[in-house]
Amino acid sequence: MKRNAITFIFSMLVVVAFGQSNFGKDYFALGEYKLAKTWFEQQVSQSPAESNYYLGEIAWKEGNADAAKKYYEKGIAADPLYMLNYVGKGKTLLKSNQKEAETLFMTALKKNKKDVPTNLAVVAAYKDNGMNDIAQLKLAQAEKIGKKSAALYIYEGDQILTGNSESKLGDASSKYEQAMYFEPGNTVAQIKYAQVYNQINPKVSVETLKKVIAAHPDYLIAYRDIAVSYFKDGFYPQAIDNFKTYFANGSYNVEDLWRFASAYYFTNQYEESLKLINEGLQINPDHFVLNRLRMYNASKMKDTQNGMAYATKFFSLRPEGEESKFIYQDYLAYANILADSSYFDKALEQFNKVLNTEDEKVDQPTVYKDMGECYNKMKDYAKAADCFQKYISMVGVDYVESSAYFELGKAYYGAAQSIRKDPSQKDKLIEYVTLADSAFTSTIRMAPDSYVGYMWRANTYTLLDPESTQGLAKPYFEEAVTVILKKASESQLSPSLKKQLLSAYQYLGYYYYLKEDKVNSSLYWNKILELDPTDKNAIMVLDSYKAEAEKKK
Repeated sequence: MKRNAITFIFSMLVVVAFGQSNFGKDYFALGEYKLAKTWFEQQVSQSPAESNYYLGEIAWKEGNADAAKKYYEKGIAADPLYMLNYVGKGKTLLKSNQKEAETLFMTALKKNKKDVPTNLAVVAAYKDNGMNDIAQLKLAQAEKIGKKSAALYIYEGDQILTGNSESKLGDASSKYEQAMYFEPGNTVAQIKYAQVYNQINPKVSVETLKKVIAAHPDYLIAYRDIAVSYFKDGFYPQAIDNFKTYFANGSYNVEDLWRFASAYYFTNQYEESLKLINEGLQINPDHFVLNRLRMYNASKMKDTQNGMAYATKFFSLRPEGEESKFIYQDYLAYANILADSSYFDKALEQFNKVLNTEDEKVDQPTVYKDMGECYNKMKDYAKAADCFQKYISMVGVDYVESSAYFELGKAYYGAAQSIRKDPSQKDKLIEYVTLADSAFTSTIRMAPDSYVGYMWRANTYTLLDPESTQGLAKPYFEEAVTVILKKASESQLSPSLKKQLLSAYQYLGYYYYLKEDKVNSSLYWNKILELDPTDKNAIMVLDSYKAEAEKKK
């Protein structure tokens, strides 16, 4: 992230938007202190009293009371009628000189007795200094004069959330809802309401934030928050669109980066995800979630060059708290990296570790599917087939995708092919071929317009009829041809379809050649030459037919 570029962009936004809304106050109220600080530093020459007050508040939040006091004093010097600076200065004196502090509070309230924000600032001053009893008395006074004040209900909502209790989320949202009732256009209330609902019902959060964006298209925080809500609800493309807007102009942080990177990961955009991950790791090399995501991306991208190093780094981290603890997906990603790097025994250890965990959230079907792919790499096709069969059984035949049957069929095909030359395994060969054919039949049932199932049924039956004398594969190659030609004419075939069609034609040409059916045999060898004029077998067979015909003349 280039700070100078962001500062320049931010300053331009300040110039454009300052007349429309005081974003600085909103950012401060939302706890976005870095954004608020940038805003008020840009505005200090235009509104010195207000800017110094909020810069003082930010310094206070950062634990720098001396710096805060200096800001408040600058604000008073710039405009003695801006009363919040008196409250701010009084706050810094409450513990050392309570009498002088309260004199400053009285000065502020003398001209702003019924001003709710000023009263709430006094409440906060006592609360921030640990004088909770007095703070409660002052809050009661503020409540008397602020029954219809959005600021009061926002403050009360914030106080409810201070305890971080999920059971209080509903109470807090009610306060923000009251704030919106008394002041429908209050952006702070809308965003805080949306932030609460992001934890309860992200859809409500999205609808609320859409209203904010409609009213303030340049309100960057709203784009970030709506992206987070979309992300939490699994609407990753929408999350990406809004993150892009926010990242193009906003001062984002590492937490924003990992969410944006995750949205790209979940939409299989691994290169884009890695760019953001690497940017975040430059800021915090030991960030737990970013290191996890980097390992996940390596697993999906089959990055054997870096995957092991990423996994080693990730598992060297010491997780702290609920958000940074190892989960079963970590071991599953590591298992796949090991399998892709040909450390099969270690990969299987990790797969079994996941399967044997007591975590109820483990997605066992996915584990078996990944194990099946591992066994395929080991060329242990029978075990691969067992894993794919477990995957299908667990997902359920009504929900499983056609590709699962295809993988199952290929595994049984591989198992059959591995024993086809062993006469003692003839019964097992027939069993594997039958199981493979059944799986490919299911593939066809679920994807009848794809040639794949037909071609693999044909290939499977060639294992029982390797010389093609019985023509066991013939009907399936013919069906494959029909399906392929429905997709495109022979002159418009893609390279992959052309390759499949040539394979079918070669089988059919050879089958009729063995049957001494020169008419049909010639038909298919000529079709082959139309697709590939250099095919040696087609040229040889047709030349032999031509020579025989010449001899008969």
